[in-house]
Amino acid sequence: KAEKSIAVLSFKNMSADPEQEYFCEGMAEEIINSLTQIKDLKVAARSSAFTFKGRETDIREIGRKLNVDKILEGSVRKVGNRLRIMAQLINVEDGYHLWSERYDREMEDVFAIQDEITIQIISALKMTFGEQKLRSKRHTDNLEAYHLYLKGRHFWHRRQPASMRKALETYQLAAEKDPSYALAQAGLAWIYCILGLYGLFPQDQAYAKVKEATEQAINLDDSLGDVQIALWSINIFYEWDWKEAERAIKRAIELEPGNVEAHCFYGLLLACMGRRKEA
Repeated sequence: KAEKSIAVLSFKNMSADPEQEYFCEGMAEEIINSLTQIKDLKVAARSSAFTFKGRETDIREIGRKLNVDKILEGSVRKVGNRLRIMAQLINVEDGYHLWSERYDREMEDVFAIQDEITIQIISALKMTFGEQKLRSKRHTDNLEAYHLYLKGRHFWHRRQPASMRKALETYQLAAEKDPSYALAQAGLAWIYCILGLYGLFPQDQAYAKVKEATEQAINLDDSLGDVQIALWSINIFYEWDWKEAERAIKRAIELEPGNVEAHCFYGLLLACMGRRKEA
């Protein structure tokens, strides 16, 4: 197994409402994003870790398949505005718990809970990779916009025409709830790009929408990897400006070295440019 490595599994939905799946995925994804900031810690990609969602698989088997030595799993129960979040860090080698905690909070505390879980993980593993400062940044203070954005991510990852249209709708609503939410604009740019490429939206209109959303995202916050990915997408798929596309995707990786999608997209660009060895 890779040293100093962890996988964060999708949190289980213990709520009566199955629609809360998006929130469980979002909690895990936010923790993944925070952990990727830790130098020398290898974090399994979301797409890999979430393949075990809904499956009863032994933790040691998951660790072997993901090539990690620690696993974080958890659950979420939502009743009204109240949350109960359980999180536990498990040592893959022997299956024993290193740390576990229960959080009974209001929904408005969700950002603080995510930070606390990340800090507890860092503390539990400090013997292997040392303590480092968590650079946590909130991209919106509007909880409704945040939940809509998480729903957009949830629908996008299903990769089906109907779900992509739902992603578009929820990203639009998120942007309406908080016009200063750069990630919502980046999400809009990406989903319009994909809908146009898949023939699910007129290409000429898609290009205009991608360009508009990308420009807004850049104006709001160009220090986000997803915003640079939006800029990459319009350059590679619509304007065929390889040089600018490479600049944008390299900037995304520089800003967020642990952004798996950025690395994948850079490989795609290099392959398109005929630089297959680099890809």
